[in-house]
Amino acid sequence: MGVHLCAAWANAGYDVTMCSRTKEKAEEICQQLMSGKGYEKKVEGKNAGQGDYCVPPCDAKDWKLKAGDNAAAANADMIVLGTMYEQAWPVLEGIAPSIKGKGKVILDMTNPFMKRPDGYGAGLPKDGPQAGILIHKENLNDPTAKWAGSYKHVMWTLVLPKGPKNPSRPDIEVFGDQEAVDLVVELIYRHGWRPIVRGGLEVAPKYEGGKVSFSKIFGNLKREIGKGEKLSVGW
Repeated sequence: MGVHLCAAWANAGYDVTMCSRTKEKAEEICQQLMSGKGYEKKVEGKNAGQGDYCVPPCDAKDWKLKAGDNAAAANADMIVLGTMYEQAWPVLEGIAPSIKGKGKVILDMTNPFMKRPDGYGAGLPKDGPQAGILIHKENLNDPTAKWAGSYKHVMWTLVLPKGPKNPSRPDIEVFGDQEAVDLVVELIYRHGWRPIVRGGLEVAPKYEGGKVSFSKIFGNLKREIGKGEKLSVGW
């Protein structure tokens, strides 16, 4: 998801830092994107068939996209948690001393219930919060940070620099603290999608990806028929 969204946000005019465990890994991807050639990489191993990286060629001469390691995320106004859920807190914990008390906006896209062939997405303990964003907020323990959850049901292959691959289904759910939600709503609009605000952090357990229920399916269908919502689905 991170590669596709970095390209989309950069194309929308944002100053974007693509972070990875090593700056060199991110630099290789950024250079290819900035060349205008796009970026393609086949996913192999246990996750083969889950969706490949496939950013199409795009004029990137005006992009403000650069590479950094995970520590570089501490310098951003908005920090995006776009890894597997199980890897997100170790990364956030590593930069916590540099961000606490600074009023950062944190966009959490992790999916603790989205089970993957490689073992990630095994769920959460039943005796604790049932949303990854609530656990991350509790662990960080920074009252100045503002949190939003979004992009949890969007397949990365559908996120292209100039908008959704399937323009007929452009909706993305957003929830969280109002200040963070306002920024994410603008972010989504600017790269060609349509945000659907669901509420504050109290609704987070209802909108975790990978938790399928009859009530959720029925609710989505009801809102699509009654309100015209077109949530992004598919590959």
